[in-house]
Order: sequence, then C-alpha cells, then structure tokens
Amino acid sequence: MLRLGALAVVVTVVGLPQAPPSVNQQPPTFRTGVDIVQLDVTVLDKDRQPVRGLTADDFTILDKGKPQPIVAFSAVDVPAPAAHVAPWIRDAPLDVVSNAENRRLVAIVMDDAYAKVEPDINKRAQQIARNAVNQLGPGDLAAVVFTFVGRAQNFTADKSQLLRAIESYSPKMTGTMGPPAVCDLRHRSCDVDALANVASTLLSAPPGRKILILITGGRAFTFGTIGEPSSRNEGTDLVRLFSDLQRANVTVYAYDAHGLEVDGSMVAKESLYSFAESTGGHAVAFRNDPESFVADAFRESSTYYFLGFRTTASNDKSFHKIDVKVNRPGVQVRTRNGYYPASKNARAETINGIPGGELPVYVSVAPVAVAGRREAEVLVATRIAAPDAPPAPQAVELTSTAYDLEGKARGTLHQTITITPTAGASLEPDLPGHFPLQPGRYMLRVAAASEGRSGAVFVDLDVPDFAKDPLSASGLILQRRPVRPSHDKFIADLVPLVPTTHRQFLASDEVAVFLRIYQGGKGKIVPVRMTARIKNDKNAVASNHEGMLEVENFSEHRAADFGVAVPLDHLPPGQYLLEVDAQSGARHVTRTARFEIVTGK
Repeated sequence: MLRLGALAVVVTVVGLPQAPPSVNQQPPTFRTGVDIVQLDVTVLDKDRQPVRGLTADDFTILDKGKPQPIVAFSAVDVPAPAAHVAPWIRDAPLDVVSNAENRRLVAIVMDDAYAKVEPDINKRAQQIARNAVNQLGPGDLAAVVFTFVGRAQNFTADKSQLLRAIESYSPKMTGTMGPPAVCDLRHRSCDVDALANVASTLLSAPPGRKILILITGGRAFTFGTIGEPSSRNEGTDLVRLFSDLQRANVTVYAYDAHGLEVDGSMVAKESLYSFAESTGGHAVAFRNDPESFVADAFRESSTYYFLGFRTTASNDKSFHKIDVKVNRPGVQVRTRNGYYPASKNARAETINGIPGGELPVYVSVAPVAVAGRREAEVLVATRIAAPDAPPAPQAVELTSTAYDLEGKARGTLHQTITITPTAGASLEPDLPGHFPLQPGRYMLRVAAASEGRSGAVFVDLDVPDFAKDPLSASGLILQRRPVRPSHDKFIADLVPLVPTTHRQFLASDEVAVFLRIYQGGKGKIVPVRMTARIKNDKNAVASNHEGMLEVENFSEHRAADFGVAVPLDHLPPGQYLLEVDAQSGARHVTRTARFEIVTGK
C-alpha cells in the first residue's frame, strides 16, 4: 500500500473549452537519441524455449558486418498469466487504470480485406485472435485493428472490449471480385496501410516488448510491370513499412487464416512471410490449426533482451543489415534483420491509446446523468503517486481529453493543482474533475505533468444514453471513509460520495459504494432488483447483499440511488471483485470494481 504524509489539495480549474479539433519489474531505461539503435532480441534453445541469464558480454552485434559496442543492455522477463480458479481475475475490466506497470504491447491485426468470405476462415481467424487475448499477462495492453472495416479497439487491458472487437470480424474478399476495390485505390494497400498505422503508433511508445499478431490469408505483392508507368508498384511502400516496423521494434507473428489449401502456393503467402521474417518473428501457414501456435509467440516474447548500439550511418540512408550473435552453442537468435537510419530531425509521434511517462498516474471515471440535459457529466478521479523525495508542495498540470471513435476531441478539461503535504493522513489524495459528454463511446486521455516529470493514461469510456435507455446505470463510485469533503461543489451536489482511485484496503477500513440507476424513455417506472456481491480469487461468493428499488424510490427525473457499505472486516488478505447488478425483467446492468485486502498496521 502506498503511504505518505497527509495531503491537502487546492484545485484551480482553468476552464472547459469547447472541443476543437501486474508486472512489478521496471522497464529498462535507455539514454537514446536518433543515433542509438535499439533491438529486442529473443534467444531460443533447440526446443524453442527462451534462454535466460545472458549478459551483454554474451552478445555480438554486427552492423553491415562490423562489430559494434553495446551501449545499453537490459534483460526482461515477463511472467506468464497466472492460472486462476476465478475467471474474473483474467476477464474483469480494470476500473482504475494506471501507467505504473511495465507492459507488453500487443497489436492484433485482423486482415478482412485479403481473407476469403468463408465460414471456416471467419471462425479460424477469430479463434486465433481470441487465443491471443487469452495469452495476455496482467500488465499487457492489446489493440484490435482491421485492414478494411470492423469495430476497432484501441490499446486496453479490458479483455471484454477486445473480444467484442474480434467478434465484429468479417472477411470481405470473394473468389470472383477479389479484395474490396478501395484497397486498390488507396495510396497504400489495405494491409500495408493498417500495419503502417500500427508502426506509427508504436514508434515512440515506452520501452517494452511490442508484438503484432497478424491474422491474414496472405497475398502476393505487386511490383509493377516494366514499360507500364500506370502499373502499381508497392516497392516504395514496403520499404517504408519495414523501416517503420523495425524502428518501432515491432515483432510480427503472422497466422494464415485460410488454413491448409490444396491450391496454396508460397507466392500467394508472400506478405505473410515477409512481414514476419523482416521483423524477427515467424509465420504459421498451410495448417488447419494455426490458433494452436499463438502461445509460441507469447512464450518467445516473455524473455528477451534490450540491446542498444550507436549507428554507423552518417549521411548514409541505405538499409543496414544487422546480425546478432550469442556465444552459446545450439541457440537461435530472433531479432529484426536490419534498420534504416532515422532522420536527424526525427521527432516522436503521437501515441494513440498507449500509457507512458515516468510520473505514475491513476485514473477512474464515472458518467452520471444531469437532470434536464442529454449530456452526461463524466466524473474523473486522478491520483498522482508521491515522489520518493521528502514531502513538499507539488504543482500538477492535468489535462483530460475525450476522443470519439474517429479520434476527434469532444471535450477537454485543464486543471492546475497544488498538492501540499500536511500532517495526519497516509494516502495520496484523489484529485476531482468533471466535464460533459454526449452519449457514446470514447477514449479518455489523462495527462499529468509535475516538476519535470510527466505521465499519461488512457481509459475506455462508455457514456450511456440515460434519457432513452430503458435501464442504465452511472459509473460505480467507491469512497474510503473518513473522507475529506470535495473541493468541487458541482460534484458534491451531483453525487453523495467523493470517488477514490484507491483499491487497496485494510480489513478495518470503511468503504462505501454508490450507483445511480436510471429508467429512461417514457414507459412506466417499475421496481429494480439490486444485488451487490463480492467474489474472492477462488470465485466463491464472500459476501452478498440484495435489495429492491421500488417505484417510489425513483425521482421525477426517473433516477434512484443505491448505496451499500462494503463488508471488509471478515475478508482475509487477497484479491476480490465487487459486482453490483441491476435487474428489471430481462434487462441487466452490471458494474464491477476490483480491490485488494492487504495487511498493515
């Protein structure tokens, strides 16, 4: 549990302008510039198991055949997902999101443009993707991307969102018409365009393993016809793509969704093999069970080495072939096969959905309806982890921005906050904020900066249509008592609890839970059955509370409050899931929160 001296918070809201356009191992830290080349290197033994315990002295890097001094080195071991009896430990979304873990970033690219419209292919592709989600560790983030259409999902730890995106996959290539016509009209082919966007996103992501699971049917590249200027030539696009994937340190593992084809040929699988082999990954093709090999990619990426060396390029912009050798007999070394030197003016690109920074930030959000308007108010609780230095006043700049599914900013909140240490309390405070949003699905970016350090997190956010949905609920709000009154009068008038991001409690703590239930539309108000249960890490119900919200409990605005105290005093140390369920007939709305009981004085 994080502890420090008590903190008093002074909050100044600058304004809400109209929107314009658990891995504990610390990530390796490199002092890098455009002249430093970083490599992720996987070393496998004869049984394809990762080799651990190597040092920098065990490696030799050859750049165009010439040995290069290793200027940065780090060994990383990502633990495999633990086997739990309780499925919620793997599947339940995180209600508090942070950037404080060393995460593996996994992009699942589902190629619906060049995969055939056949039920078996659809089923096989979705199973490959689901197996990838099942392999995610507790600190991993994943995204689902499509080469043509589909319900894309930005990087998240919420496996339910990832699986929902995977279910939207539907191949579009037919035997008579081929891939969608737009794939031939774009400036880049659909698969190249999708992979280039992923590479761009990952280019300036924080240090950590980055793998791309490509699920495709494969295709032959087009290099044009001599003497026909109008003939399509992908050569330049592919060189740029391979360069971006290599500079971003992305390893591609490609899986053939077409399975075992009688008329299959290596030429028809050119893209599948090329994308993988150029980045240090591998391809699985001509098999009816490619999904069974997904675990290999995660096992291979679980133990790896960061190596850095200075590029030998000055004005030379040509491709530099890299060889990495290990002074161990019988091992296989996997890494990218080379690099294109970066521009001297290279700048970091915007990261879309990837948390980062050295300032630890914790965020929880809760949409709440406001009477008389369709916009909801999104309550944002943000906590900044205290520095190790002696307590001193700390100025924090906070910017919270909500982006819609097209990446357009729909609301921005700027806050200037001063955190002043005082005697008496032991936890960092939760910094309150709020702004209005229309119903819909968003990605919320919360960025913090303080004393030369910065950090950012991204939160998936669904804002219900409280006024229209027959049954809906606000976000689940937890409050640890006693609590300092909110400095924000709007929040205090809107909800009776002050949201907290703390999810580690002592058995002696008093924790209250609040949820507001809505019956939208113009239909008759009906009773709603409420259930609040706590499950332990064995999936047993440790506590259960049931009640009814009767018709008379609902206000003229068709809303009723549900509150309950969380019984912690009988819970042993461990992980728990709080589920609050509202039921009216066949309609259900469920909100969840993870928490942990810890020992302490």
